[in-house]
Amino acid sequence: MLIAAVLVGAVLAGCGGSSSSSSSGGSTSASADTGSAGSNSESQTTAADTAEEEGGPPSGTLGWSTAGPTAWDPVVSAAGNDVSDLSLVYASLTRLSPEGEAEPALAEKWDFSKDGLTFTIYLKKGLKFTDGTPLDAEAVKINLERGEHESDSLIIPYLEVIKSIKVDSPTQLTLSLKTKDYVLPLVLGGKVGMIVSPKAIKENVKGLATQPVGAGPFELTNYTAPTSATLVRNPGYWDAKDIHLEGVDLKFFTDEQALLSSLLSNQVQLANIGGEQVSTAESAGFEVSEFPSLHVASIEVNDKMGPFGEHKFVEAVNYAIDRETLLQTLAGGHGEVVDEAFAPDYSAFNKSVANYYTFDPEKAEALLKETKYDGTPITITWFAGAGVNFQSESEQLQAQLEAVGIQSTIKSLPSAQAAEDVYVKHNVEFNPNGIVGREAPSQMLETQYAADGLLNPGRDAGPELTKALDAVATFEIGTPQYEAALQEATKLATEQSANIMLFTQPFLLAHSSSVTGLKPWIETPRLEGVRLSE
Repeated sequence: MLIAAVLVGAVLAGCGGSSSSSSSGGSTSASADTGSAGSNSESQTTAADTAEEEGGPPSGTLGWSTAGPTAWDPVVSAAGNDVSDLSLVYASLTRLSPEGEAEPALAEKWDFSKDGLTFTIYLKKGLKFTDGTPLDAEAVKINLERGEHESDSLIIPYLEVIKSIKVDSPTQLTLSLKTKDYVLPLVLGGKVGMIVSPKAIKENVKGLATQPVGAGPFELTNYTAPTSATLVRNPGYWDAKDIHLEGVDLKFFTDEQALLSSLLSNQVQLANIGGEQVSTAESAGFEVSEFPSLHVASIEVNDKMGPFGEHKFVEAVNYAIDRETLLQTLAGGHGEVVDEAFAPDYSAFNKSVANYYTFDPEKAEALLKETKYDGTPITITWFAGAGVNFQSESEQLQAQLEAVGIQSTIKSLPSAQAAEDVYVKHNVEFNPNGIVGREAPSQMLETQYAADGLLNPGRDAGPELTKALDAVATFEIGTPQYEAALQEATKLATEQSANIMLFTQPFLLAHSSSVTGLKPWIETPRLEGVRLSE
């Protein structure tokens, strides 16, 4: 599903619940061993040690139907859902556990100084990119500096807290920070922390968009844009022992029916499907694994356009929307109605605004009378994406709004044009879309609601909300102060933003019985532990 994520990092596709997602993740220090988090001793894990032997022989090549990436370069990737494809070819410094906590990946451990202004990363030994280049502290430094300073980088907001980077040794680097940012271990578990070969950056940085060079579980060997990609197992991946596939053949679709059809016709063994397709897949004999995610169906509203500049008009629209009906018709009931950007069992969810907007047409009509709305139609703009039938959603929204006196027209955008109009030019008024979440809940809030947030079309935020958003990362994760700050930011965002949340969207992975080992990773579906039988 094109769901907004960092576009300029994120389209909903480009940019996610069960009780397992209750943790906000992260800590002041973390380590994969029992030694001091501040040491860089010889007890460090050697990358890919005995990985092949422990993992056993690969079990085949998996066919997987999903949405294609906007780019294979994590710095310029323009869709949140891109993290699914990019995670196949790149490894991040940390990795989110199924519960949403930061755990070791390329980084074996990390720690903050007492004042919170120094962040030290300790890498695993023996890491290499698929082109043979060492993945060391200097390589990480190059990547972080590129992400922070490259003119077309879409991850600048998450790295601009870095004042300087010092390489202490081949496996250790220290980040001096401008302000406290205790969510960095979480943030570095996604695209922001994906490390690209410095050799590839130096020799052909523009080529990374179609020719990625990383150190992830697989290596891209062929890419036919925009329809397919072929990947083979990377035996040098730091967690290769958990990669049991010889390779992956990706089939890319933006059309919901095409995704399902590729599975029904046995072109693939695994497909990301929408909730309304679950019964069809199950009736055809396929299994559907449903896992919690950070995805939320939403409407991105530009409060600098049309009548949306009046917040009462935004409120009227919210009360006019029948979220429960949309959940049933668009997602087959898979998910939960929400008014905020998080699932009810996620740590950032604020119960005080859990039912902030209820379906109340009479209240919508009353609020509308208090505005300056003169009956001029608003424009509902949709574009094709996997996960939800946006055309159907637009038509249902049009009918629900018309029922309370809000007129509208519907316009469709070519998918190729959508990212530019919605996330760069910000010239779309009302866009049924969605968010795929971010590694840190504060990161998601900033992306969706901050004045410079990529998913905030109006490019504005009030001083109270801005202060609340800035405060979250200054507290250590897991402390009462952090939890309180996170709750306050969620509350204010729900009350003050023009963006509209509708319902949560769990991962729905339809697959043949030959696919086993799927696990509930909360950030994106991953292939660690997955096997393919005859």
